[in-house]
Amino acid sequence: MEHQVLNFDDYRGDKLKLARMAIGLSCEELAEKIGKTKQFVSKMEKGFKPSEQVLELISIALNIKPDFLFSERKYALESDVCHFRSKKSRTQTLTNSVLARAEILNIIISAVEDEIEFPEVNIPEHPVVDALSPTDIERIAEDCRRYWGLGLGPISSMAKLAESFGVIVAHVNGVDDRVDAFTVHNNRPVIIRNNVKKSVCRFRSDIGHELGHLVMHEGITTGDKLTESQADRFSSALLVPRVSFIKEFPRIRGKQFDWNALVAFKLRWKISLKMCIFRATTLGLLTQEQARTGYMHLNSKGYTKVEPGDESLQPEEPNMLSAAIEMLDDVTWLNILMKTGLSQDLIRELFSVNRPLSNPRNILQVI
Repeated sequence: MEHQVLNFDDYRGDKLKLARMAIGLSCEELAEKIGKTKQFVSKMEKGFKPSEQVLELISIALNIKPDFLFSERKYALESDVCHFRSKKSRTQTLTNSVLARAEILNIIISAVEDEIEFPEVNIPEHPVVDALSPTDIERIAEDCRRYWGLGLGPISSMAKLAESFGVIVAHVNGVDDRVDAFTVHNNRPVIIRNNVKKSVCRFRSDIGHELGHLVMHEGITTGDKLTESQADRFSSALLVPRVSFIKEFPRIRGKQFDWNALVAFKLRWKISLKMCIFRATTLGLLTQEQARTGYMHLNSKGYTKVEPGDESLQPEEPNMLSAAIEMLDDVTWLNILMKTGLSQDLIRELFSVNRPLSNPRNILQVI
């Protein structure tokens, strides 16, 4: 296959902006890399066509192939299909960067799906209700557990669970901790999670939170306190069903927590101590005063990010997308890279998906 000859009439400035935002460069930073001004970069993003020399410099700076800037933007993300948590400290620039990465991930997923069959999307639909009570959310989580055949015990891997019913779970690299996780609710739902946060329990609750959005909030703008608290409640109810929680939660006397028993409970269910207290409070097993005592203990010990028992839990790695890419032969994978205009380096850098060529000579078959 020969490289296509680029028709500069097909140049897309919006794809330049997309690639720049995906790797987190400002206009000034890209301008510096290619030896131009910020104004010149801005003009190119509005449709001014670069010369072949500048195009080559852009491709190197953004880790893309020139073809990327000459193809239609098929997967532009609208905010109404994204469940993105509201964080006052998160800037619009940071939000745009993560959304750009999600769009590039969609390009990869779509191309791979043309070659590999992913599991069918299997998420139960729940009628959208204006005011979901805590009891409603418990019932919805229990319905989901029944629907997915989970029984009443711990979920061994939230990543594998989500992937088993057709949701792509992916990490993003190089994003600061003002971004936790968010969901793109397309035909093929995608949960994107920031891998800067290493806590396994936090990862599991984040996946549960995003599944809550997929189950309860299709077509609803999320990110406000109400929808976020609903997703949190769903996550805790999915992770530990109330029947099991009430039966197994270590009782306390007065204000005295049995922290050893609580850590053992945490390790069985793979939820944080903070979620244990939260769930116990919502189910009426702890008073608000007892919960406050528990939270104060965790804060005073410095357990806000790393808790006792965390070191005993194995990380949960999503692998559906990387496994699908591994199944491709070299020539098919190289054709996908050419068709999308993306590079192996960029995919590895953004999403930790590393697909080395088993036979580098195969590159000769597609150039």
